[in-house]
Amino acid sequence: MRSPAAQRESRAAMPEAGAKKILVVDDEKDIADLTVALLDCHGFGTSVAYSAEEALQILAGDASIDAVFSDVTMPGLTGLQLADAVSDSYPAVRIVLTSGFGSPGILLACKQRYLFIAKPYGIDAVVSLFRGDPAACQATAADQPVT
Repeated sequence: MRSPAAQRESRAAMPEAGAKKILVVDDEKDIADLTVALLDCHGFGTSVAYSAEEALQILAGDASIDAVFSDVTMPGLTGLQLADAVSDSYPAVRIVLTSGFGSPGILLACKQRYLFIAKPYGIDAVVSLFRGDPAACQATAADQPVT
């Protein structure tokens, strides 16, 4: 069996396609668990983390995760900091951020542009994003503030 690092390297060489396993990250347990259940119903593999720190631990041990769906506003590391860390360490992992509130300039602190979908979101839009349709998102991080 190959190590997680070797699996990630080979995954990075694969052409970008729809996500197969999504790590859902939200400090609000009910929202995270509901999102996981809905994504499971749409055929995705899922894992859940209730903090950015926990998400990084899960990513380090599970090379099958190819996407992260994270809330922006969380205690400790924020979703923005998580997105930047994931982008640096796991460049092949697709990142989608979500939030129901925030200040207008909050997403401008990101190193990169990330897909963003506002809460409350419809699960069909989230599914479309992870199946490879970026037109399903409402805006990219640099284009629209979190409201």
